[in-house]
Amino acid sequence: MNLYLYKIGETAPVLEMEEVVSYTADQVMTAGGAVYGPFSGDCELSETPDCAGKLRADWKSEHPTAETRLEELESLMADMLFGGEAE
Repeated sequence: MNLYLYKIGETAPVLEMEEVVSYTADQVMTAGGAVYGPFSGDCELSETPDCAGKLRADWKSEHPTAETRLEELESLMADMLFGGEAE
């Protein structure tokens, strides 16, 4: 698959990465062994050259950080134990 890196708010990619075998929110690996990343916060990945995709945002929402997961767990536990938010 090919992926396109673009600046958020732009409609033209700044980089096309060919033969991508895997990606995360911070890096892309190609079949040839090239590694791209880390990416700046104002960039996004798309699977289409029109820059309509939001693969980094999707990846981040599907793979929350340990800190985010801990905060969600604390909130859930507070709701279960006390019926409200943790302080």
